[in-house]
Amino acid sequence: MSKHIKRLASQVTWKQPRKKFAWSVRSRAGPHALKASVPLMVVIRDVLKFADTSKEARNIIARGKVEVDGRIVKDYQRPIGFMDVLSVKDAGAAKRVLMDKKGMFVLADLAPAEVSWKLVKVTGKAIAKGGKIQISTHDGRVILSNEKNVKRGDTLKISIPDQKIVDVYPMAKETSVYVTGGAHKGTITTIKEINVSRSYQENTVESNDNFTTTMSNIFVLGKSKGEISLPGGA
Repeated sequence: MSKHIKRLASQVTWKQPRKKFAWSVRSRAGPHALKASVPLMVVIRDVLKFADTSKEARNIIARGKVEVDGRIVKDYQRPIGFMDVLSVKDAGAAKRVLMDKKGMFVLADLAPAEVSWKLVKVTGKAIAKGGKIQISTHDGRVILSNEKNVKRGDTLKISIPDQKIVDVYPMAKETSVYVTGGAHKGTITTIKEINVSRSYQENTVESNDNFTTTMSNIFVLGKSKGEISLPGGA
C-alpha cells in the first residue's frame, strides 16, 4: 500500500490545507480505521504545529520524542484516533484526542494525573482459555480480565501502557456519554433511556437533550459525570 494519499482525498477531519500541496501521508493499518484516524505526522505538523514540514515532523517522531498511550512511537504513519493520549515531553504537551460537533479531531490538554490512563469502549467479549474474559476495545486492544460483568458498549478506564482495568463504566441510564457519530456527534449528554430492539435493528439510546441515536454512536464517559478534561477547560 502506498505511503501517500492525495490531499484532496484525505479526510477533512485532518485539519491540513487541502489545496496547498498535492500529497499527504496515509495512515498505516493499525488500531483505528482510516476514516476514523489521522496519521501521527499530520498531528505533529498540522494540528500541534511542532514542525513546518513533513521532514521535520518525521525527524521528531523518529527520535522517540512522541508517546502514544504511554509508549514511544517512531512510526509517522501510526493512526491516531478518538481517546488516544498523546505526549511530547520535550514540549511539555499532553493531549487527549476528542472530536467536535463537526466531526473534527480536537486535542484536550491533560492534567498530569490524566496522562497515565485512558478510556476505551468495549466492542466485543469472549471467554479465553483458562476461563478469563477476553475483551476487545474500540482502539484495537485485546485485554484479558476477570471482569465477568463487563458488557459490550461499556467503557473501561485503563492504565497505560500496561492496560490494567482501573474502573468500569456501564452503559446505563443517567450516565455521562460522548456522541461519536450521527447528526449529534461531538455532543456530551446523559442517557435518559436505552431502547432494546427485539429485531435485527440496533439498540438505540435516548438522551436528556431530546434526541435518539444508535448505541454504536455512544461512548460512556463515566458514571454520574464524565472523567475526562474537555478542550478549553469546558
